[in-house]
Amino acid sequence: MTEFDLIQALLSAVASGDDAATEATVQALAGWQSLLPALRPLLTDADRDRRWWVVRTLALIGGEDAARLMIECLTDDDEPTRCAAALGLGELRYSQATAALAARLADDSGWVRDCAADALAMLGESAIVAVVEALADHRDGVRVRAARALGRILLAPASEAGATPEIARHHLPAINALFRALNDPNRLVRHHAQQTLDRLGLLETVWIAP
Repeated sequence: MTEFDLIQALLSAVASGDDAATEATVQALAGWQSLLPALRPLLTDADRDRRWWVVRTLALIGGEDAARLMIECLTDDDEPTRCAAALGLGELRYSQATAALAARLADDSGWVRDCAADALAMLGESAIVAVVEALADHRDGVRVRAARALGRILLAPASEAGATPEIARHHLPAINALFRALNDPNRLVRHHAQQTLDRLGLLETVWIAP
């Protein structure tokens, strides 16, 4: 099939309204970098379903060019499309999207804020500085998601290996931020901070900030 045929197959699948069939079509496009020029104009299509599925396709195509296009979609006026873009960037582990994802922690949509936090957690340690900064934000919704994301980042290596969490020197700013968060006025921020520090074994330890 030509690239034109592949794009037409995608659009036909989207128009059918059959999500399973569309997902199968999108999966078949994984890695097709040559489709990016044809997909780019569809990111401004009036049909929000088309935009969502194009973002989904970009996540499967992968690569830096696709990731840059998804960053642009983080400000789409459609909530599901913003969510798809955030999660796609997280799945690609595209660390250059850290600042753009951190900005979405203040999105008007709680759903998008959650997806941005999940994406930052997927980026891992490269996102720590941005997430620590977000934990000092004046908005509750930002701090709650930042506290949750920070916990997932710090605990991820141990969770994946089934081992006891370890603290590296470059984690100290994050640990200090979590201890400060124990006094946060928001209950959920305190909960996430306490849960993470407990799993790290730090609540039973005298912690002297460097």
